Amino acid sequence: MDTLEQELYGSQSSENEEIKLACSFVTAPIHTKDGREWIELTCREPSVGECLLATRTIGKRPTLETVYASEIALLCRVTGWPQTAVDQIPTRTLDAAVAYISHFEDDARRKPDEEPDCQDTFHLALTPPITAVNREWQDMDLREPTVAERRRFKSQEQRGSMADFLEAEINLLTDVSGWQRAAVLKMPISQFAKASDYLTGFFIAGQKTGNVSLPI
Repeated sequence: MDTLEQELYGSQSSENEEIKLACSFVTAPIHTKDGREWIELTCREPSVGECLLATRTIGKRPTLETVYASEIALLCRVTGWPQTAVDQIPTRTLDAAVAYISHFEDDARRKPDEEPDCQDTFHLALTPPITAVNREWQDMDLREPTVAERRRFKSQEQRGSMADFLEAEINLLTDVSGWQRAAVLKMPISQFAKASDYLTGFFIAGQKTGNVSLPI
């Protein structure tokens, strides 16, 4: 378990009790070498941390293969299925499951031709609240980033990968909101996307790099 996984999961097997909405896809029975049988692929909204871990699979230069691998990695984290089982499901079932997982961010992100919302303040209330670092996090109050906060964002973004861009968004959100990184990592990706788009809207006119959860 690396540092990010430790931040995200801690001593628990799953960090996302807050994210309840789920959709199931049923396949013919799949068997893995450990003797387990897999039938129901239960998908839910991913957290920011899960998306970040999966996006790291893409590397510096996205290819069709690495993007596809990142989608499978995210699906495994969200469903709890091992890759050896996911590799055996029908390809259209995988496509449908990935589309379901991706739509949370797709629907929340600002569209490329949509004007940013540059109001003075932005309030986000998470229901139910997120539990992290021995407390609950529910209300997030945002404002226009400062020059120093934007410079930190740019410093991370310029490293070039999709994971670096997502890290830059995470840094910016923690800087402006005052939330701990561990709490931001456990946010539902849709709520994170709304908050991040508000902040970057002050200096990025449109969606610069596309969604973290790329379609196949």
